[in-house]
Amino acid sequence: MNQQPPQGNPGMPFMPNNMPQGQMPQGYMQPNGQPQFGGQAQPNQPGQPPYGQQWNAAPNFNAQTGQPGQQPQNTKDKNKEQKKKKKGKGSLFGWILLGIVLMIALGIFGGILGYNTAINARQAEYKRQSMMAAAEQYTMAISDIEQGKYQNAKTRLDYVIEVDRDYPGAMETYQQVMLALYPTASPTPMMTATPAPTPTQDTRGEEEMFQSIQQAVYAQNWELAINMIKALRDRNLSYRGLEVDGLYYIALRNYGIQMINSGNLEQGIYNITLAEALGPIDSSADSLRNAARSYLAGAGFWEINWSKALEYYSNAAMTMPNMYDNATRLTANQRYAQASFYVADEYVAREDYCGAIPYYDQGMPIAGNETVQMTATAVYLVCYPPAPVVEQSDTDTSTVVQEENDQENIINTDDQDIYIAG
Repeated sequence: MNQQPPQGNPGMPFMPNNMPQGQMPQGYMQPNGQPQFGGQAQPNQPGQPPYGQQWNAAPNFNAQTGQPGQQPQNTKDKNKEQKKKKKGKGSLFGWILLGIVLMIALGIFGGILGYNTAINARQAEYKRQSMMAAAEQYTMAISDIEQGKYQNAKTRLDYVIEVDRDYPGAMETYQQVMLALYPTASPTPMMTATPAPTPTQDTRGEEEMFQSIQQAVYAQNWELAINMIKALRDRNLSYRGLEVDGLYYIALRNYGIQMINSGNLEQGIYNITLAEALGPIDSSADSLRNAARSYLAGAGFWEINWSKALEYYSNAAMTMPNMYDNATRLTANQRYAQASFYVADEYVAREDYCGAIPYYDQGMPIAGNETVQMTATAVYLVCYPPAPVVEQSDTDTSTVVQEENDQENIINTDDQDIYIAG
């Protein structure tokens, strides 16, 4: 049988049946802190909530004053919060600084990448143009060989080999040209060939040879210095390697300049290029070498493409106007003037007279002559014809004279003008 729970009065606390009358359950307190049924109230302890209550029952109770108020915060929790705020600010500043550094690094990297890309593009374009010119020169060299113009073919092949030593067929064709230019004598039957004389071996010591090289360099005897350096290297390649290389560089560089100035352009270019393998070439030697290359390239287009020849000789004349080659003894300035006249003649042949005038003008101060002067004057008159001169006829002259006589025959008589017909 189910037992019903005991019933109490509304608003009164539950009282167990076995509790003596007049007593309260342990811990039950009235709102004023007094026991409801005569029980003894226990005093409150400092820093503790009122008897029978918990901190969570009075969240705004101040334990120090005993009055409602803000609950004191824990100092450790407060320090932790401050540290978190500072840490958050520091982290934000670090991210901003990292972003700035990354932006600067990306900018520098992009600049370097763009610069390298531009340099590579220029080098590729230069190589492409050089290869196209080499192919054109090789084709013209073949044509020159067929026509027996071996000297022109040699000049063209020199340019091709300089651009690309491995150009297909260039070396073989060059050997054929050299054999055609400098044929070897056929061996005579029933005769024993005389052996070539062997050069006397230098038996001096390495140090004595080195001193001789220095003396040759100081005396500016470049060819002798180069030959002695070769002899020293054949004997002892490692002897004073750095010093010998320095002297070799000086001798090659200056000997190349000497060769170019004396009309041996190919040999001069070759020696300066050998010096460049030992160290960087100064701007003076490099400018002279480029002028010699332009001179030889212009010679390759001579009588074939006057516009191209003029372009190359223009570059050579701007740098070294008095440069010449031993084959023609013509200076770069003279070649430039002659090429200008030929280009002007091509304009005249196309009846473009005004287009021919600038080429005559730029060549006349250098190599003008009476024939060219007459042609240039005629072309100028065709391009800029003089204004026509108006001449009066005899009829017009007689009419003017008659009018003057009529004016003289006007006589004033009795204040009246009388006209007397003549």
